[in-house]
Amino acid sequence: MMTPVQQVVMAVIQITVLISIILLIVPVMTFAERKVIGYIQVRLGATRQAGGIRGFAAGINKLSWAMGRIPILSFFRGLPVFAADGLKLLLKEDIVPDRADRFVFVIAPVVCMIPAFATFAVICFYPGTLFVFPDQFPIVGGLPFTGFLTDINVGLLYIMAVGSIGVYGIVLGGWASNSKYPLLGGLRSAAQIISYEIPLSLSLLAAVVLSGTLNFRELSVYLAGVPTVTAAGDVVQMPLIAAVPLFFGFFFYLTCGFAETNRVPFDLAEAETELVSGFHTEYTGMKFAWFMLAEYANMMAVSAIAAGFFLGGHYLLPFGLQRFVPDGIPFLAEPSLLFFFGKVFFLLFVFLWVRATLPRYRYDQLMSVGWKWLIPVTLINLLIAAAIRFAF
Repeated sequence: MMTPVQQVVMAVIQITVLISIILLIVPVMTFAERKVIGYIQVRLGATRQAGGIRGFAAGINKLSWAMGRIPILSFFRGLPVFAADGLKLLLKEDIVPDRADRFVFVIAPVVCMIPAFATFAVICFYPGTLFVFPDQFPIVGGLPFTGFLTDINVGLLYIMAVGSIGVYGIVLGGWASNSKYPLLGGLRSAAQIISYEIPLSLSLLAAVVLSGTLNFRELSVYLAGVPTVTAAGDVVQMPLIAAVPLFFGFFFYLTCGFAETNRVPFDLAEAETELVSGFHTEYTGMKFAWFMLAEYANMMAVSAIAAGFFLGGHYLLPFGLQRFVPDGIPFLAEPSLLFFFGKVFFLLFVFLWVRATLPRYRYDQLMSVGWKWLIPVTLINLLIAAAIRFAF
């Protein structure tokens, strides 16, 4: 048993590590987004333009070209431009419109960002202990460092409750700007998230019905098709036919995930062809960066939930097919942090792939897809999952 001091110190360490990983992935994702979209759409980047300019920007351009002459570094030659963008966000003037509600305008990005980070508190990245601190460490010596921050029995309920709060930051930011374009973007986002929250919840409830638990760790292990031991000592395993509602539920959930994160083709809250930049039109500097940070953190949360519930989580095969991997095979038959993060990064790539490929929906089409199609099919999928649970 850990003492209260040890519990607090361990919590601080795990929270620090988790936030550091998120803050590291976000800038990598912004760079990857430019590279992926550039390759798919065959677009010229900043390293191929502005050759006649002088000064600091010209130096960055020349450095990028120099990196392009080295085979290994050629893929990363956009990094100087990316670093300059980060520096620009830090140094750019922080402007608050004269007629804006200053207090609400300032706290809106924070309201949007905090729920995005708080969601990761119950996400299980690995169902066991990653390592044990050496005894030489003060306070935490000999204590295990687990692959999850907390293991509560209502983890999914917590995710859905906390994740739905982020829309308030978008709505408040749009309203506090006292401008018609941000206001319309905020209202669009509110209607969009309310509409798609229903089919998203129904798609996740299919996984809950099949597993009989709301605990993220137990859900991910059971839905991978691995035999698990209940509290009563019984060995249970997901029936193979349950892969059918899991398979369709994954695509329903991922579609709703695009809408929940305001990503293409559902980025109606910040449609530049209609609303300039949408709800964050009036934001500059680090306040704008916080909105972007929340968006990428939400993308990671959506990808982590999809990986944990539908794609086998910490195991190799998705949709409960891990049962076909013999137990004697090392690494492939065991849970691994690499499997989980590999699936998360693949889904993040899908976010970028879709943005570079699909056009934006009209707003009436967005509502029609959510209410007329996704809600009925997710209800049917939930009924199929309940029938399988009842039969087996």
